[in-house]
Amino acid sequence: MPDYQVLVHYHNPTDDYLSYNIWQWQENQIGKEASFSNFDYFGRSGLVTYQSETNLDYVHLIIKKADWSSQTIDYTIRLLPAHLVTEVWILEGDHQVYYSRQAAITSHYYKYRDPHAFDMAVSSKEFDRHWGYQGSLGAFYQADKTEFKLWAPTAKAVEVVIYKDASNQASVWKTISLKRGRDFSTDHTKNTIGVWQGSISEDLAKRAYQYRVIFDHEEYLTRDPYSQATSPDGKRTAIVTDQERNPLGFQVKQGQEAHWRVKNACQAVIYEMHIRDLSQSESSGVTPAYRGTFLGACQTGTTNGTGQATTFDHIRDLGVNYVQLQPISDRHKDYDENGQVTYNWGYDPQNYNAPETSFSSNPSDPAQAIRDLKTLIQAYHDAGIGVILDVVYNHSYSTFDSPFQASVPDYYYRMNPDGSFQNGTGVGSETASEHEMFRKYMIDSLLYWVKEYNVDGFRFDLMGIHDVETMQIIRDELDKVDPRILTYGEGWDMGTGLLPQDKAKKDNAYQLLDIGFFNDNERDAIKGAEVFGTLKAGFVSGQGTENIIAKAILGSSELGSYLMPNQVVNYVEAHDNYNLHDLLEEFHPHDDLETLTKRIELATAMNILMQGLAFMELGQEFSRTKLVATGPNGQVTQADKERAMNSYNAPDQVNQVDWNLLSKHQDSVNFIRKIIQLKTTRKEFSYSTYEEIYQHVYVRHAQTNSGLIIFEVKDKKHYLVVFNASGTPYRLENADQLKLIVSNNRRKIKTEVENLTASVFEILA
Repeated sequence: MPDYQVLVHYHNPTDDYLSYNIWQWQENQIGKEASFSNFDYFGRSGLVTYQSETNLDYVHLIIKKADWSSQTIDYTIRLLPAHLVTEVWILEGDHQVYYSRQAAITSHYYKYRDPHAFDMAVSSKEFDRHWGYQGSLGAFYQADKTEFKLWAPTAKAVEVVIYKDASNQASVWKTISLKRGRDFSTDHTKNTIGVWQGSISEDLAKRAYQYRVIFDHEEYLTRDPYSQATSPDGKRTAIVTDQERNPLGFQVKQGQEAHWRVKNACQAVIYEMHIRDLSQSESSGVTPAYRGTFLGACQTGTTNGTGQATTFDHIRDLGVNYVQLQPISDRHKDYDENGQVTYNWGYDPQNYNAPETSFSSNPSDPAQAIRDLKTLIQAYHDAGIGVILDVVYNHSYSTFDSPFQASVPDYYYRMNPDGSFQNGTGVGSETASEHEMFRKYMIDSLLYWVKEYNVDGFRFDLMGIHDVETMQIIRDELDKVDPRILTYGEGWDMGTGLLPQDKAKKDNAYQLLDIGFFNDNERDAIKGAEVFGTLKAGFVSGQGTENIIAKAILGSSELGSYLMPNQVVNYVEAHDNYNLHDLLEEFHPHDDLETLTKRIELATAMNILMQGLAFMELGQEFSRTKLVATGPNGQVTQADKERAMNSYNAPDQVNQVDWNLLSKHQDSVNFIRKIIQLKTTRKEFSYSTYEEIYQHVYVRHAQTNSGLIIFEVKDKKHYLVVFNASGTPYRLENADQLKLIVSNNRRKIKTEVENLTASVFEILA
């Protein structure tokens, strides 16, 4: 039975406390009295416990005199999860429940009111104008000295607690006090009044540290927001030397030296993968010690049970020019009964600049994760493949365990006037990118990944949570390093903290030049979609979406406010929702293997050949599935389906790639490889401007409900492309003037293309 604890702070401006207590209750239960236990800075406080056999979202309380001669209104309290204490501030006469001390003391009912105490949240521009800082932050190691710098303008004191080593259980070695800067300037590169700094003239290599940040009525022990390496659990910042960071052969190259970066973003074929998924299965052929790790993701010479190349060799041979790694930053970790880290995609970041230790070949050595990740990146670069990171700046794992909230409470996250956190992400509190210092943090972090790890691009999770101006500045800063660094993200309209025109969402693409958006219009038209628990079919399942697909063939300019085709990221499968195989099997449970496979091939080929960037998920080309039957007699249960749709924390048997599927789908792989080659080598499928598209691409046939789409591309070469989902073969006109380039036709009849096929011809006449 979970216990929910609420710490109640009560303020009475008349200082009449002795006769007051708390009446607590929850829905459908009889209430009971609870007592205040302490006097504190606010008035009185007491810890109230609510018990429930089910999860609770809300509880209720009243502050009253013991004899009920006086009482407040009924207060409804929004609860944190059961393992956390919900802290609230209540003021006599004020009907508002406050979830932040700083918000509470702005109340007119507070005896010692400070109207500016919550400015960091509700008047952030003015707060930033006074306290903003644009200099370096973090720890700066030298063999004989380490300097520490933390931005904490509202703190009263800051200490650095240094541990004997970087293990989770290491004891304290030394504590030093930092000094607040004294220089105020409207030039924020010089404005040090909010910065605490100090140094230790000793060699701190292989040690770890935390900051103790002290405020008027509370203090926090937290890691450095700028951590680059951590203890295995991510709770302490580890100090590593420059020599420890770089594996043999690692090189950072920018500009023209980074030859693997494509000049035309529209020729990018991006291959999304999760580090653990890629090699966790025995079928990967990866050395057991490296399975599910950075090194497993770049091991060469691996094969499945039938001798087909897997993992790194498979990706290289497939011909994609970018891999996108699902989050590799340090994340919150849970452990199973054996002490092993449980599965999680990683969209719950703890430390944005530190690699995830569970992907390391030696998690107990903080520097090993850095070296292993750099080894991976170098291997892909040597193979001519760029590396894109999936970054999750829109929220952190939590606010209660966040170095942001601990160092500057109520600043880095968007807040409501009552002191609660906004939650436009739906998965946690949303960060405030429009605030100067979180904007600075995002920019610093991205540039660190580029300059330290030689990363080639970024996919922004829930990018619509961020503001337009921040994304524009990010793009400008990356351009200074290399304009070919890719930036794209999820442009969904989420959250209420920004005005609609200020959100970096798809509708505002016209404000975000050279930033791409996932094209869900094209996705839904080709394969269908899962919409709030219901399924909607697409073209490959007989749905009449030809008109939308015709627009997508022409770069989707009519499907959004795009300025350039490089803002369009076409996809039909990603980590979210059903895999293509699983969705189409749901739509067509009676398909034989060949028919189902052809549907997948058709959808994948269509997606790649659209104008704009192409995106696909690991294993899409060989019918990867996440449907693992757990029902009686091998039946797929509803729970199995729901887990396949959202497998972020499902066990390995769901998420790991079964590389033995290659033996059933080698023909599919060969077909998709040829399609990818067209995209990456032929400008006819990757024009960089809409002017070029309209000049060279012509849709001949896209009649609604025909199941047939035909288009031509005429440039140096003249191509005819046929997508057939009509249910019958399509007879070719002037077949003798056509040279087949690639097709997934099984029967090889020269005068026709089969149902559920994608065929590309060169027109010779």
